[in-house]
Amino acid sequence: MITVFIIRRMKFFDEELYSLHFSWRLVGFWGWLGKEIWLSSIEVAKIVLHPKCPISPRTVEIHTSADDNFTQLLLGNSITLTPGTLTLDVHEGKLTVHTLTDAGAKALLSGEMAAKVNYVTGANACSQ
Repeated sequence: MITVFIIRRMKFFDEELYSLHFSWRLVGFWGWLGKEIWLSSIEVAKIVLHPKCPISPRTVEIHTSADDNFTQLLLGNSITLTPGTLTLDVHEGKLTVHTLTDAGAKALLSGEMAAKVNYVTGANACSQ
């Protein structure tokens, strides 16, 4: 956070190119994402340590209606940061995501993460 503060103060990035402006929305998103990373880490640890390793890997597609690349990038990176999920591809508003479990796939398809990204960026992040 210190690095971001210094770079922002130096006006290193073009404000229009990087449309995510620092606000309480962003701080709230970081807090929510940190909580999701923590909870997902615990779930993945339980699965890995379980003697039968109850995984049900699958690939899901999330269609975004966000026009800007930044919103798609933030959504894809947020998904990848959460243990048990990995964004494989982003192409023409469609994210291909690998999930470790069916519950992880259902959570992604519920659109909660996309709604959070939508709130932070102000773009329409997802439509199922």
